[in-house]
Amino acid sequence: MENNLGLENTWMPHIKAIQTPLGELHGRDAVYLDQVHMNYAKKELVLKGEINGGLASEAVDDFVPYELIFTGIYYFNMIKLDVALDMPEQKYTQGSSFDELTDTPLLATIASARGKNLKHFLLKTYDDVLEIACRDYKMII
Repeated sequence: MENNLGLENTWMPHIKAIQTPLGELHGRDAVYLDQVHMNYAKKELVLKGEINGGLASEAVDDFVPYELIFTGIYYFNMIKLDVALDMPEQKYTQGSSFDELTDTPLLATIASARGKNLKHFLLKTYDDVLEIACRDYKMII
């Protein structure tokens, strides 16, 4: 089967848990999102909230504030978690709470349309799933 780029759909996306300063994050209650700020002119997305330290692979007994800064945004989608889990796309139900996806159709489309080699992330918070294709990110704990 060919996609709209005339390429055969042979992508096998890989999902890799992001190693945060607290290790991998797993579980619906692992990440809470309190603020979303999109600076359209700078193509920058800033997320602020708290991580449930007890659900990190390097567990701590506290909630830890975080700030995630995504730069060079080319794609941003935010959807309610309960809606995302009912969608047929497996990427929403697999992996950890913060993952990088590689070899995805989205990355191939952006590379073809814009000549950009970007990174593709999924962040699953208590209420929402955020999907982002961007140049890079930084996490501040």
